[in-house]
Amino acid sequence: MIKRILFFYIDGFKNLSDLGRKLWVIIIIKLVVIFVVIRAFLMPTLNREIKNPEVRQQLFIKQIAGMPIVKQKKEE
Repeated sequence: MIKRILFFYIDGFKNLSDLGRKLWVIIIIKLVVIFVVIRAFLMPTLNREIKNPEVRQQLFIKQIAGMPIVKQKKEE
């Protein structure tokens, strides 16, 4: 079933006109640009060198929410 669907799309792309191919190229280029812009400017960057998961989680929450981190007192 999956093989038939895959061949259906492959055959469809092979039989595209020149205009259809150009339009698909434009669509793919636009998607790549959109994802690069979103990744570079809108998504917060996490420092992957931080090994402590709690510190990484707090950094993520701080960057997403834009709120200061409130330190909790450890229970003794």
